[in-house]
Amino acid sequence: MKSYDIIFMFMKRKLIIFCLAFSLLGCGQKDSNKNLIYENYRGYYEAIEENTRFNDSSLYFSLDGQMSKMPDGTYRYYLFLENPQIAMYDVVFLAVENNIPFENADKMMPSIGIFESQDYNLIPFQSNTERGFVKGLVISGESATNSIELKILVEWADKTHEKFTREYYFYTLDETSFTPVTIAGPRGS
Repeated sequence: MKSYDIIFMFMKRKLIIFCLAFSLLGCGQKDSNKNLIYENYRGYYEAIEENTRFNDSSLYFSLDGQMSKMPDGTYRYYLFLENPQIAMYDVVFLAVENNIPFENADKMMPSIGIFESQDYNLIPFQSNTERGFVKGLVISGESATNSIELKILVEWADKTHEKFTREYYFYTLDETSFTPVTIAGPRGS
């Protein structure tokens, strides 16, 4: 074997090892990103669990809900975040059903802005989905019963991403109404 053949084989092995290492590193980063997203979801969920102060409404947007009976006898509900009164960037919207603790949840709760790679921004009187500006957000879930309690978190940033605002809501939703739950004690987020 000539020396350049040995060098070529040596370089080929190094290249294969480098490619394998790079591939494995890439897989590790994907798993790491998935873990980070899951931990973000868990953090938002636990923030709702720990919160004791809820708003009835917001000065910054409107919140509404609807529930419909499905042909199979279950119920589908929709929560709407619309009519922004201020610019809201990187909006996170999550609802937890019936005070189910995170450890006992057997399904993902309805959310937007946590798992998606796209940012959701609401700006008054503007809509441009290509640029990430939407008129409103909708999340939905399913329930076996026709009435559920929903603890809701809405978080957003200002344009510079220097100030983040988080608001919490506690509502009962059934087929005919979406009503704030009254809790004794101080109100507000």
